[in-house]
Amino acid sequence: MDIKKYEVLLAVVDKGSFIKAATELGYTQSGITYMMNSLEKECGFPLLQRSNKGITLTLEGEQIIPAIRKLVAMNQELEETFDAVKGLATGQVRIGCYPTLACAVMPQIMQIFRRMYPQIHLDLVEENSVRILEDWMASGMIDVAFISKQPEQTYDWFPLKKDPYLAVFPKDHPLAAYERVPAEAMMGGSFFMYRSMDGLDPDVAQYFKQCHVPVSSTCTSNSDFAVLFMVEQGLGISIVPELFWNLCSAKFTTLATRHLEPEACREIGLAVKNKDNSTLATMRFIRELQKNIENNVIAL
Repeated sequence: MDIKKYEVLLAVVDKGSFIKAATELGYTQSGITYMMNSLEKECGFPLLQRSNKGITLTLEGEQIIPAIRKLVAMNQELEETFDAVKGLATGQVRIGCYPTLACAVMPQIMQIFRRMYPQIHLDLVEENSVRILEDWMASGMIDVAFISKQPEQTYDWFPLKKDPYLAVFPKDHPLAAYERVPAEAMMGGSFFMYRSMDGLDPDVAQYFKQCHVPVSSTCTSNSDFAVLFMVEQGLGISIVPELFWNLCSAKFTTLATRHLEPEACREIGLAVKNKDNSTLATMRFIRELQKNIENNVIAL
């Protein structure tokens, strides 16, 4: 049993391409092809389908890939334990994250963590959809998800920060007269709302539902930046997370923000499938992030 071939298989599947997997792992494309052909021969059935659209799993491959992910994760954990006994900190942490969080806070996090643990590789994957990030975490494609807390969660949760939502509008808009904008006032005109593959922003949709205010969105976009550009042009108003607004407010000097009444916020944190089964590298990442936020080293 060659664990390296299984690791390469996972890279090919996750990247959907021999070329991308070869670039990430430092192999030649022919080397990747040789290992996959060898692995399929050992298994006795095809694992991958090649097409113009990329590489996908065969039905047989889909059946065995969960066990392969588990085996590779266990091997990684064993290697990390060996290194820990020897006084080293090595491994890999695959992080799934909202694009807005990736822009707002991940550069700080990665800089500090890499300084503390230069031998641990951080792999960041951005995705707007909470459901997809949860599915990736459940399948083992990512080790930890940097997301907002969702109802009926089935994963272990490490809270980091309450992130308020802000009403955003042109400075000359009538809403500027409010100190805090009532929830019902947001639906008085053209309202732009963020959406992902899951549908409307689940945190914002839940907020209006709790306020008994029907959501009437004039336009939706899967880009927070696109929403702000439309608001900047006077086409309507919107709601954005404060973390995101702090990142880009200098670029939108004609816009104003207010907190909402009642308060709207999302709880930002880290989610893992099972903390007891998480790798040492993953738990180091979580503990280091929590410590630096508590000590105000990282501005979240």
